[in-house]
Amino acid sequence: MASKVFIIGFFCCWAFAYSQKNTPTVDKIILLNGKEQVIDSLSILPGSLNCYLKEVEVPRENYAFDYVTSTLKFYAPTFDTLRITYVRINQKLTPSYQKFDVSSIQQRGQSNNFQLQADNTDFNNFFGSSEIAKKGSVSRGISFGNQQNLGINSTLNLELNGKLNDRLNILASISDANIPIQPEGNTNRLQEFDQVFIQLYNEKLKFVAGDFWLAKPQGYFLNYRKRGQGITHQYQTTFGKGVVYFQTSAGLSKGKFQRQIISGVENNQGPYRLRGAENEPFIIVLSGTEKIFLDGRLLVRGQEFDYTIDYNTSELVFTPKNLITKDVRIVAEFQYSDQSYTRSLLQQSITYKTENTWVYLNYYREQDLKNQPLQLSLTSANKTTLSQVGDSLSLATLNTLDSVGYFANQNLYKLIDSLGFDSILVFTVHPDSARYRATFTKVGAFKGNYVLDKTTAFGPVYRWVEPVGNQPQGDYAPLQRIITPKRRSMITVGIEQKIGQKFTLVQEISGSENATNLFSKKDLGNDWGIGSLTKIGRQWNETSKGWINKSSGELEFLSATFSAIEPYRKVEFDRDWNVRGLPFTGNQWFAVAQHVCQHEKIGTVSLRGQHFNIGNNYQAQRLFSEGSLKGTRLRADWDASALNSLRGKQNTFIRHRANIEFRGKKLLIGFKDDQELNLRDTLTGGNSSSYGFFDYQFYFENADSSKNKLRLFLRDRLDYKPTVLGIATAARGTSLGGETVVETKKGNRFLSTIAWRKLTPIDTALLKLTPDQSLVGRLEYSGRSFKGALVLNSYYELNTGLEQKRTFIYLEVNAGQGTHTWIDYNNDGVKDLNEFELAAYVDQANYIRVFTPSDEYQKTFGTEFNQSLFWRPELIWNKKTGILKVLSLLSNQFRLRSARKFNDWKMEELLNPLRAEISNADLISSTYSLRNTLFLLRTSSKFNAHYEFNKALNKTLLATGFDGKSVTFHSILARWNILPSLSVKTEIQSGLKSSEVDYTTGRNYQISYRQGLIELAYQPTTSYRIYGEVKLNDKRNNPVYGVSELQGKELSAGVKYNTAQKGSLQLDIKYLNLKYVGINQGAVVFEMLETLQPGSNFTWSVLWQRNVSKNLQVNLQYSGRKPANRGVIHNGGMELRAFF
Repeated sequence: MASKVFIIGFFCCWAFAYSQKNTPTVDKIILLNGKEQVIDSLSILPGSLNCYLKEVEVPRENYAFDYVTSTLKFYAPTFDTLRITYVRINQKLTPSYQKFDVSSIQQRGQSNNFQLQADNTDFNNFFGSSEIAKKGSVSRGISFGNQQNLGINSTLNLELNGKLNDRLNILASISDANIPIQPEGNTNRLQEFDQVFIQLYNEKLKFVAGDFWLAKPQGYFLNYRKRGQGITHQYQTTFGKGVVYFQTSAGLSKGKFQRQIISGVENNQGPYRLRGAENEPFIIVLSGTEKIFLDGRLLVRGQEFDYTIDYNTSELVFTPKNLITKDVRIVAEFQYSDQSYTRSLLQQSITYKTENTWVYLNYYREQDLKNQPLQLSLTSANKTTLSQVGDSLSLATLNTLDSVGYFANQNLYKLIDSLGFDSILVFTVHPDSARYRATFTKVGAFKGNYVLDKTTAFGPVYRWVEPVGNQPQGDYAPLQRIITPKRRSMITVGIEQKIGQKFTLVQEISGSENATNLFSKKDLGNDWGIGSLTKIGRQWNETSKGWINKSSGELEFLSATFSAIEPYRKVEFDRDWNVRGLPFTGNQWFAVAQHVCQHEKIGTVSLRGQHFNIGNNYQAQRLFSEGSLKGTRLRADWDASALNSLRGKQNTFIRHRANIEFRGKKLLIGFKDDQELNLRDTLTGGNSSSYGFFDYQFYFENADSSKNKLRLFLRDRLDYKPTVLGIATAARGTSLGGETVVETKKGNRFLSTIAWRKLTPIDTALLKLTPDQSLVGRLEYSGRSFKGALVLNSYYELNTGLEQKRTFIYLEVNAGQGTHTWIDYNNDGVKDLNEFELAAYVDQANYIRVFTPSDEYQKTFGTEFNQSLFWRPELIWNKKTGILKVLSLLSNQFRLRSARKFNDWKMEELLNPLRAEISNADLISSTYSLRNTLFLLRTSSKFNAHYEFNKALNKTLLATGFDGKSVTFHSILARWNILPSLSVKTEIQSGLKSSEVDYTTGRNYQISYRQGLIELAYQPTTSYRIYGEVKLNDKRNNPVYGVSELQGKELSAGVKYNTAQKGSLQLDIKYLNLKYVGINQGAVVFEMLETLQPGSNFTWSVLWQRNVSKNLQVNLQYSGRKPANRGVIHNGGMELRAFF
C-alpha cells in the first residue's frame, strides 16, 4: 500500500514542504550517532531548536547545541530516529569566542516548535544602561495534565559585561541551571559552562562572588590550584617605595586534590581509571584541574595531542602519539568532587614588592564540616565510634543494615537464620518481609560473606554464601568504609631579596596542619609540622667572553609531621631519590649546591651536588649534571645523575639521558638514549628489587619542518635484572614508527602517526612476561579538489585498550521529567530490567536510565573511522553540455562514523569500517552511523528530490552481557512547488529496526517496515501555512522473535500562523488507525504501536506564543491523545519569559 501511495504522488505531484523568505523553518528527521552532528550548513536562530523522540520533546539538559556552528551533541544518545525543528538564519555567523552561551542551557518547556524572539537591539536598555551588554532570559512556567501532577519550572540565564560607572566594570554569568556533568575532555580548550559568578573590577580591584579559581601564591612550600565557590577579593595599593597586594577568599572548596601513580600496561592505551585520595573508585574529576605526566613530561590534553579524559567517569585515554607500555611512568594530579562532607575554604595573602624585595605572608585552610555530611547520615553512636578510632582510619567502618520499611523502588532484604548462622540478609520483593536496606562494600576475595547475585532495575542484588571452616567465601560485606572529616592548613612567611648587583637571598618558614579525623581528639600530637628554606645565590658576568655564571646553595628542613597542601617538589622527586612508595618517617634535610654556566651562543651547563636525609632511615648523596650545547650543525642535550644512598644497605642509582642531533641541509639525524642502573640491595636473583635498562633510538627528520614534517624512528630497549652471577638481560622491546604532516598550497592537509612495538621476553625467570605486539596509529586528511566541488575529510585511528562493562539502573522522577516508562509485562509488580521503554509522551516519562560505572574491563582492539564526502558537480559542470550537464544536476553527500572494539586482533575486521553487525561475537562495543544521500536538483526552489541510505548501530558492553540496537533504511523523497503558494511532498521509506540483547529476555526483535506519505501544503504568505498529510505504514516482526504485524493509516492536518514581532499560533491534529495482529506484550509491541492501541487513535496539539513586548513573551502549550478503547489524556503548560 505504501508503494502505491508513493507512485501516485511521484507521478501526480512533487513536494516541497514549504519555505519562508526571511526565516525558513526546518522540520526534518535525523539519526543520532553518538557524536557531534552538524545539522545545517547555516547558523540557527537561538532558542528555535526543538528535538522530539516519537513526538515527545527531549529535555534540553540531555543535549548541547551550538547555534553558530549548528552542532548538536547528545550526552546519552539513543539510536531511534529523532525529529528536529528549528529556524534557519540565511547566513553563517562568525563564531563567538566566549566561554559559553548560558542562554542556550534550557530545560523542558522553555521554547516551542516555532519561536520568534523580539529584536534585541534595544535589550541593553532593559536595565537602563547602554554601557552594559546584557543577554539572556528569565522564565517561569507550569505544566499539568490528567495523568501527571502539577509541575513548576523556572530558569534564569544572564550574561553581563560592561561599565557600571567610570571607575568600576562588571562581568557576570548568572544561571540557576544545575548542570550535573563536566565538559568533555577531548579538546585542548574547555567550555566551562558550569561557571556562575559576578565580577567587579578595575585596574586595582577585583571582586568575585560565585565560582572562582585560586592559583599558587608567592613562595615555595604553599602550592595549590583550586576551584572554589564563594567570594574572592584582590586589591593593590602603593605603600612607600613599593606596592602591597592583598587577596582574601572564603567559601566552599569544589574539589579535593589527589596525586595518583599509574603503572602503564603493555598494549593498553586506556582507559586508566583515576581514583580518589581515599581510594574512592568512582569520582568526578573537576574539568581543567588535571596535570598528566608521562616519564616526568607534562602532557597536553586534546585528541590531536597527547591524551583525552572523561571527567564524569574519571577515565584517562592516551592518543597514538604516546605508545603506552609496561615501561612508562604515568602520574596524574587532579582535583575531584568530594561527596563526603561540605568543605570550607579560607585563603589570605599579603605581598609587599619593591624593586629589590618581595615580602609575603600566606595562609590557606580547607576543612570538612563534620556536621554537614553530604551522602552519610551519621547517628550519635556512629560519631562516637569515629571519635574512638583516632588516626587509625582503617577502623572507620559502619554496619549499613537499616530497617526502613517497604519501598517499591529499591532493593530490600529480609533477615533470617540459616545453618546455625543468624542475621542473614536475603533479597525479597514481598511487602510483608522486605524491611531492610543495606549497602554492600567489596572487601576482597574470601573476606566477606556475600557475592553479587544479579542486577535489577534499581541496582545490584547480593546473596549470602556459607563460610567453610569459619573462612568467608564471598567478597562483599554489608558495611561501609567511612571517610572521616579532615582539616588541612598552612601558613608561610618569606622574603626574596636582591642584595647588591650579584647576590640574592630567599628565606621562608612554613607551618602545616593535617588533622585526619575531626571527630576524634586522639592522636593530635602529629597534626602540626614545620618547614623552612634558605637559599643564597650569586651571579657574575664575564662580559668579554659572553659567559654568565650562577652559583647557589639551599637548605630545606621538614619536620616528620609536615604535610603539604599539594606537592611542591618535582613530580619525580621521590623516584630520583629511590624513595617512591617507601614508608620512611622522620625529619627531612635537603641540601643543594649548584653552579650554572650559560652562554647565549654556546648553551648552558650545570653541576649540582645534593644531600637528602630522612630521620635515621635514609641518607643519600646525589651528583647531578645537565646541559644543552649547540654548534652550527650539532646540538647535544643531556642530564645525568649518580645516587649513593643508605637505607639499611648500600644502594646505588645511576641515570643517564642524552639527545644528540646533527642538522644537515635537508635532513636532521638524531640519537637519543635513556639508561638506568638501580642496585637497591644485594644481588639475590629474582628476590632482588634491583633493575636496569638501556633505552635508545635513532630518528630522522626533515630539516625544515615549518610546514611539512616527516619523522621516522627506530627504538630498542633492553631490560636487566640481577642474578646470582650479576646483571642479565631479561626482556627486549623494539619499536619503530613515524609522524607526517603535509600541507599543500591549496589548503589540503594530511597527518599521520604510527607506532609498532614488539616485546620479547628473554628470561621469564627474571621477568614474568609474555610475548606481545602493539600497533597504534592515526591518519587524517582534509582537503578540497576540483575547484571545491569535492570536499573530503577522513580520520582513521587504530588503538588498543579496555572497554568498561557497564551496569544501569532506573530511577523514578516526577512525571514528565524522565525519559522512560515502566510497563509491568508479567503483572508481578516487580520492576524488571526488560520492562522499561522509552516514553513516547511526556505524561509517561516517569523514570530515567542511569549508567553506573564499574571496575570491570575487557581487553579490546579497536578502530575509529570518520569519513565525510561532499560532491557538488554543479560547481564545475554547470555550464557544460551533454552528459556532464545532466550529471551536474546530481550531488552526493556521504558521512560515516565508526568506533568499534573487538576482543581479538582481527585484521579483516579492523581494516573494514563498513562492516557492523550486532550478532558478531567478536564485536565488543560499537558506535556506528552511515548516511549517504544522492540529491537531484539540490538547490532548486522549484523541484528537488533525494535518495538516502542510512544505517545506525550501537552495541554496549554490560556487566551481564550486551545491549544492541540498529536501524537501517532506504528513503526516496521529492518536493515540488506547484505554485508559489502550493507545494507537495511525497516520501517512501523501507527499513529494518533491530534489538538484540543477552542480559535479559523479551527485548529481541527484527522489525521490517515500509511507509509512504503525501503532504499538500498551502502557504500564501510567510505568516500563514496550512497542510494535510496522508501516511501509510506496514510493520512485520521476524517470526523467530514472535509473530507481530501492523498496518497503519495516518491522516494529519495543521495550520501555522505567525506575525513578525507579535507571536505565532500552531494547531495540529492526527488520526491513526492501527491494525495489529501478534503477541500482546513485550518490547516489540511497544515499538510497533508506539504506546498507542489497535483501532482508532487521535492526537492533537495547540501551541500559542505571544510577544507582549520587546522583552516579554508568553507561551501556552496543550496536547492530548485519545487511544482506542481508553480515555482522553490531556497535557498542558504555560510559560512567561523575559529577555534581557
